Formats: sequence, structure tokens, C-alpha cells
Amino acid sequence: MMLGGLPLADPQRAEPVDLEALARELLQEATERPNGLRTRPVIRGPQQHAVLFALRAGSRLPEHEAPPAATIQVLRGEAVLVAGEERWVLQAGELLPIPPVRHHVDAATDTVCLLTICRPAA
Repeated sequence: MMLGGLPLADPQRAEPVDLEALARELLQEATERPNGLRTRPVIRGPQQHAVLFALRAGSRLPEHEAPPAATIQVLRGEAVLVAGEERWVLQAGELLPIPPVRHHVDAATDTVCLLTICRPAA
């Protein structure tokens, strides 16, 4: 399946997703948005979901509830995950399990992150 000229991976069929190309595209699109944020799902399935998001420096992914099991991986730039009084500064190449509480993400620089969510089987 295609989305924005790039494949939307189906977890039942193994297809590679070019995250680097998608990161470039999303950062460009984020520049054109007042909130400096652009997101794109790359994997959608009943138990697995992955979303790539780009934030321009100084932008924020607004506060939201955490899914039951999720990780954030910084692919480019520097992100700050804030959950209550806790904050984690993440550099490109770092991965963090997201605490199961409300949180937001700030971009210290132009940043691209991969959010991966796992849900229990129904």
C-alpha cells in the first residue's frame, strides 16, 4: 500500500520502509505547518503500530496519554520527552520506553522520531 509516494508497511507482509527518505519529506512538510509538526503512520496492524514524526526546532508534540506499551526512537536531531516532573533528553540513535503517563515531546533541534506501539491481542 502506498502513502504519500512511499509504502505503508503491512505487518502481515514484510516490506521495507525507507525511513530516511520519509524523514526528509516530513521535515520539509513540517516547515510548511504553523505548529512545525508532521506525522505519518508507517506500520498499521491490530497489535503493532509505528508512526514517524518530524518536529522543527522549538516545536512540540502536544501532551497526550501514553499507550500501554510504546517506545520512542530518535532518528535525527534531539528530542526531550517530558512526563510530569521527569524529562529525558534523547539524541539521534537513542531509544526510550515511554512511561505509561501523560507526556509531550519537545524538539531541541529539527528532529525526526519513530514511535512504536504494541497492543495486546484481542
